[in-house]
Formats: sequence, C-alpha cells, structure tokens
Amino acid sequence: MKRKGTKDLTLTQRRKIEDWLAIGATKKQIAEKLGVCLATVYNELKRGRTEQRKKLYDIYGDFKGYKIYTIYSADKAEYNYRLNQSAHGAPLKIGNDFELVREIEIRVIRDKISPCAALGRIKREKACRTIISKTTLYRYIRVGYIFERITMQDVKLKPKHYQKSTVKRAPKGTSIEQRPVEISARNTFGHWEMDCVIGKQGTKETILAFTERLTRYEIVFKMPDHKAATVVRYVNKLEKRYGKQFRKLFKSITVDNGVEFSNFEGLEKSIYGGKRTSVYYCHPYTSCERGSNERLNREIRRLIPKGTDLSTISDKRIKAVETWVNDYPREIFGYATSAELFNAHLQAI
Repeated sequence: MKRKGTKDLTLTQRRKIEDWLAIGATKKQIAEKLGVCLATVYNELKRGRTEQRKKLYDIYGDFKGYKIYTIYSADKAEYNYRLNQSAHGAPLKIGNDFELVREIEIRVIRDKISPCAALGRIKREKACRTIISKTTLYRYIRVGYIFERITMQDVKLKPKHYQKSTVKRAPKGTSIEQRPVEISARNTFGHWEMDCVIGKQGTKETILAFTERLTRYEIVFKMPDHKAATVVRYVNKLEKRYGKQFRKLFKSITVDNGVEFSNFEGLEKSIYGGKRTSVYYCHPYTSCERGSNERLNREIRRLIPKGTDLSTISDKRIKAVETWVNDYPREIFGYATSAELFNAHLQAI
C-alpha cells in the first residue's frame, strides 16, 4: 500500500528535481513547483539517493584518494520506482536469510572483493542456505534497503577492451608468432606473462609482475629500478627460489617490447648453465596479447594506485598485495582461487 502523503512522479518530474537541486532549490520550493506535498519530495530524494566518487589530487598533480558525494539521481530513482512496482506482491528471494546478507557484506569489506566474488565463494564453500543469482544480488544492492554497508561502488569495474595498433617495428627476440599454439589455448601449466607496473613519475622503483596463464597465479617483486639488467637479476632470484623445478614451472614467458625486457638472452639463460625458459615478445603496442597480465595489473592498482611512490611501499606490503590477488575468488574457476589451483599443479610437479 502506498504511504500517506506520497504521489507517483514521472521521469520528467524527476529530471526537474535533479536540475532544481543543482541550482540550490530547497525541498519546500521543489514541492511547491511540482504541486506535491513535502513528504513526496523527501521520499523521492531517498529513492534516488546515490553516491558519487571524485578523484582528489594534490598541488603537484599526484593522486591522493577519493571523496564521496551523496547526490540525487533521477535515473536511479526511476529505476528503483520501476523495480518496486514490478516486485509488488513478490517475496524477496533472499527471504529472511540475513546471515547471507551480512556474510557478503563482511567479505566485500574485509577481503576487498566484489559482491559477486563473495557470493560465489560462499556458494563454493556451501556456507549459505539461500541461493540467489548474480543478477538478483546486484538488483538488491541497487535497491539499497537490503544491503546496508555496500553499494554499487563496490562492484568490480567493467573489463577493459583492448584495441590492436599498427605494428611499427619487429620484436627484439622471438616473436609471439612463433609461440606454440598450446600456450595460446591455456591448456597447459607453466606458461607465464611478465610486465612492469610503474610507480610515481620521476621515481625509479618498479613492480615486476609474473602471471601464470592457466591459473592466473601472480608473483610480484619490487625492483629498485626499471633496467633490463635488474629484470634479469630478479628472474635469477626466482630461479634460485624454485631450483631444478624452475624449468617445469616456467616453460615460457611472454613479454612486451619494453626496454626492460630487451636482454632476452639473459632472461633465457639459466644461472646453472643452459637454457631455463623460452621468451616470446608480443607485437608492439598490442598489450592484449598479455591479457591476463594486464588484467591482474589492474588488481594491483586497486591496492597500489597509479602515482604511488613505490619507495614508500615495503616488501611486506608487496607480499600482502600478491597474496590478496592470488586469494581472490574467480568466477572463471567456479570461485576457486588462483593460489588453490597453482598449489595443486605445483604438488603434481
């Protein structure tokens, strides 16, 4: 039943409310302009309440964080109105399972994962008595009265779409065109992608990230600079860590044409003698050929934003970022984690 003192508004009226609020009109003035009671305006503002995030920069142009604004959105108000109209008489699928609601909220806030990943992991662990779909979950979050501690701001960003550019020069080493087809198919374990995540402009420290193509397992180092010799040194460290297993774990590494990866002979040569791996170079300006690496670099950026001075980031913090990425429940694996899959392959070796 409609609450006393309320009136259904049209989308045009909602857009007028949005415009009037932008020029500083009061709620009483808006009610008079629309010819409705004040309660209708208050209820409408609550229906269309949403959060807007704005990036903040210091005087030097460095990213400092976000400021959250609460605003009225005519589109959200219209969506919620239509949603509520279509749901009249229909019970919520989530019922009274408030334990599931709270568990999803806790995992999103504590583990810094998306609501979808939290729900999928709970289902995998069989820790819920109510089953809802991803679509239903996000509909409940948009409505705003079921989930109190999370909003659509907690939904993961849409995947980035890559566009191939014209090849202007040949790769420095073995081209990706000569890479075996089985590597592209992602059917075998032990094939990696490698890239650098740059820190604040004008600083030297860099993050070196390895991504295993089958399991999406991530290995992350902080390097003191961005030089080819330094990259080789850290690959040598990795070989020392895994010893004789290195050749089985790192059958190939795919990189871009950055100068930091120009020493392909040093990358391929084992510290124990002979060849330790095969290095393949993507086509220039075609980062989509290292899609997994690029995608997980965005995950690293969620915890270490672009413009961060990496000299202020400890190795312990880098390790925590690596663990977070590897423990993230992934829909592509039925919400298993990369760490679980990688360790299973590692034990098999």
